[in-house]
Amino acid sequence: MDYEKNAIEILRMIGSNSGFTVADSGGKDSSVLTHIAMKAGYPFEVVHNHTTVDAPETVYFIREKFKRLRAAGIKAEIVMPKETMWQLIVRKKTPPTRLIRYCCSELKESYGAGKKMVTGVRKAESVNRAKNQGVVTFPKPHKNVREMVDDENFHLTGKGGWSF
Repeated sequence: MDYEKNAIEILRMIGSNSGFTVADSGGKDSSVLTHIAMKAGYPFEVVHNHTTVDAPETVYFIREKFKRLRAAGIKAEIVMPKETMWQLIVRKKTPPTRLIRYCCSELKESYGAGKKMVTGVRKAESVNRAKNQGVVTFPKPHKNVREMVDDENFHLTGKGGWSF
């Protein structure tokens, strides 16, 4: 199986009419995804949601990478959160834990409403990802999306979203 060719075809399917946005964390999966998006040949942009607790090396890497992307004519934006992690901890009265998770939803997942967001996530990283992620996932599908879903090509994930 040619994984790169399959990934390019998926991105072409997703981006064929209006492009897409690559969510770039600064990690290796995001870098591979950006590379594949460039090979797909459809318009796309790249966004990094700064968490205010990223390692300095990640911050420097993203700044340099986005400089190169912009020089190549690709829109690349670093989005700053409304509140820092430290402000969130004060407001929530606790740091995030395994049981009290709010940092991703507050700092990373608030961007992109109404956009086709593409993330580099490997199913092999966890049992939950393997069970709950398809090629395309609608994390919080609206009623009209649910009505278009057929059971042959889509399935309901354990997280309540649809994927195929």
